[in-house]
Formats: sequence, structure tokens, C-alpha cells
Amino acid sequence: MSTLSRRHFLISGGALLGACFLPASLFRRANDHLLATNKVLIEPPERARRTLYATAQDGANVWQLALGRPTTELPSAPTWRKWLSDHEDVDPADPGALAKWVGERWEEEDAPSGNWLDSEVSDGLWDNYLEGGFAISNSSEARALHYLLGLKLDNGPLTDGSGRDLGTVDFYRGTMPGADWHFVNVEGEMILPALQGSLLELGENTGIEIAS
Repeated sequence: MSTLSRRHFLISGGALLGACFLPASLFRRANDHLLATNKVLIEPPERARRTLYATAQDGANVWQLALGRPTTELPSAPTWRKWLSDHEDVDPADPGALAKWVGERWEEEDAPSGNWLDSEVSDGLWDNYLEGGFAISNSSEARALHYLLGLKLDNGPLTDGSGRDLGTVDFYRGTMPGADWHFVNVEGEMILPALQGSLLELGENTGIEIAS
């Protein structure tokens, strides 16, 4: 189970999908498989370009999605060298760019010295990133939310063509300091097969896989 699940705060739940592509034959296969094995049947594309991992949450048939491997622990702080390269668009090997960046952030007497590039970034800076950029955009869970939002799927109950209820897809965003995690939860016995079918119908070469 994702270690993030208890830190999340819902501000705008609601179904993501409207009419869902779930042929009667697939519904029967998925339902028969569930009855026979108590496991969810998902039929992803043969060569998926990306994977949405579904991690079981507290409660029956509730899953948290992650685009890429789920976050089971927070990443450790990088060195200043890696931070500059990955987050500040500064080449640490360029003396001019490095001096300009340092000059814009520190008074001369407070500027770092010695082998500071290979030391870890400050705790405050890294905590701000984890609660900001990582929680909102860069975690696998946040990336799953933004990926599904980008598909511009209709709002409304998740049903098949006959109006049969297949489950819900809920978006979550944080609204308080320290609770800024962005993620998406799905719920229902048929939600994962239905979501997989919808992705295929939309031409998305994305597979859904239950995280171990």
C-alpha cells in the first residue's frame, strides 16, 4: 500500500468518466474471472508505452493510481550539483552560470564555499520541494492525475453504454500546508477493466497493472 494514502486531503471528488467503453463480452469475462478467482481481470495492450499502477487502498475495491512505480518512500535529498541540473536549469560545470545563480540568491559573505556542490541541499529547500513540486507534479501519483486530466474525459458517473454503474474516479488535491499531495483514486469491482477499456478506446497505449 502506498505510504501516501493517509496524508491526502480531498477537495474535489467526483466521477472522471462519463460513458465508458466496456463491451458486454469483456464485462462477462471480468465478472466471471472475479467470481472464480477473486481477482481483477485487466487486458492491457501487448506493448504498452506507459503503465498505470494500481495500489490497493483501505476499503474494498479502492485503488490509487501511479504513472510509473508507486511512491513507497519519499526520495532522499540530492546534492547541490544534481539540484542545479535537475531543478534550476543551471549547468554546475559552467562557472559563469554558477556564479550568476549564487549571486542572485546569497549575499557575498553568505555564499557557499569549498566543495559545496557535492553536499546535500538544505533540509528546508528539500522539504519545500517534497511538499510542493514533488507532491503536486512530479510524484508518480501526481503524474497519474495530470495524465488522466489531460485526456479531457467527460465528467459524470462511470457507466457503460447500457447505463450500468462501473465505479468512480476521484481527483484529490491538497489545500493545507503539508497536505498538498495530488493523486487519483478509483473505486469499484469493474473500475480497472473499465478504465483500461476506456484508455484503449481513446487510443492510449497505456496498460493498467496491479502493483505488488
